[in-house]
Amino acid sequence: MRPLPAPHLRRSAAGTAVIVLALAFVLSACQSLFKPEQIIEGGRTGPATVNAASAAQAISSYRRSRGLPAVTVDSKLNAIAASHSRAMARADRMAHVVRGEGSFQRRLANGGYDAAIAVENIAAGHRNFNEVLAGWKASRSHNANLLKPGVTSMGIAVSYTAEGRFGNFWTLVLAAPDTRRTAALGAVTPGG
Repeated sequence: MRPLPAPHLRRSAAGTAVIVLALAFVLSACQSLFKPEQIIEGGRTGPATVNAASAAQAISSYRRSRGLPAVTVDSKLNAIAASHSRAMARADRMAHVVRGEGSFQRRLANGGYDAAIAVENIAAGHRNFNEVLAGWKASRSHNANLLKPGVTSMGIAVSYTAEGRFGNFWTLVLAAPDTRRTAALGAVTPGG
């Protein structure tokens, strides 16, 4: 005579049917999240793109909804973000400091941006801007950067690697220029 399973492990035919239906529903819901053309080998998507002006509008809208001023796209910050996204993609590593690149402050200086305040959000694997923005909003520290008081400018970029684990590497830099230093430099007259 075979022993019966413990009471908490017994399933009736009706219970099994409910579990099967629940699993089918969950799997169909997951499947509907992805369009077939978005899925490539290993379940990863292809290269993402980002429109900096549209991203600035979305981030500005989010900031205004929290009583903060909007941000505008800065070409220097865009270049700094693009350089860092490319470095992460080459290294196949999501990090604020990638070997050979230097610290965030050094990257700002090397990019010609004299910041009074600056913060950076990075991410990897997200398929599009809406996805990465949702991820940043859901993270306490990344959300704090999105809502950083005093920032006025931003730069954003994404870089892709086909060989890597994550595919897309995202960088967002939010900053405000150091106007005191800029004003002091402008006050210096040559030949004085």
